[in-house]
Amino acid sequence: MQNEFDPPEGGEEATEALDTVVILPSQTAAEIAGACREAALTFINESKAWGKAELGMWLTGTYAALTQHASKESPGQVWPVPLLRDIDARLIERIMESARTEIFETLAAIAKDNSASFVLRALIAGTVIRCQDGQGEPAWAPTGEAPRLADRVLSLFAVDYLARPGDYETELSVCRQCETVAFDGMAKIRGCSHGMQHSALAPRRHSTMPYPPLGA
Repeated sequence: MQNEFDPPEGGEEATEALDTVVILPSQTAAEIAGACREAALTFINESKAWGKAELGMWLTGTYAALTQHASKESPGQVWPVPLLRDIDARLIERIMESARTEIFETLAAIAKDNSASFVLRALIAGTVIRCQDGQGEPAWAPTGEAPRLADRVLSLFAVDYLARPGDYETELSVCRQCETVAFDGMAKIRGCSHGMQHSALAPRRHSTMPYPPLGA
């Protein structure tokens, strides 16, 4: 399946199937879910102000760290993304805008009628996998197998949903007016996230930049 970023051809694909149960080194199931939720919310709430550098940081930093243990890639290998400096900035903007729209509509459907079919799609597509956490307890993890940006972010929400589905029924707030997503029971009752502090919603261009992206 072709990656929407259209990376250069020639890279060797891993052929080995994932183990039936992936064992994560130390994290608990709750910590995995929490990290996935935080990373996904960062994208949906902040990426409107991102450019190539910020997207690269999110993909090769935050996202790669979450998928490294359940990925088919060799240990230590950075999850493959093309050199962002070689991609037109306008294309990056269109990809992010399209991804945000799809993710927002998916979450809005959950908030409206608890329709979580995206979780089943993630499981079928293999972007989410069953695993064991560091305590030997059942857990879920993203695999990094999604070819599209929207599916990568939705795989993170799927892991979180599988760990704590009740939050999506009682706390998920999707505000169309300010285009934000939050887990806030009071905001859900009001039908928006305007009750949150503005600083919590304002884009932070450097919040996902632990180190420079490859080729950025």
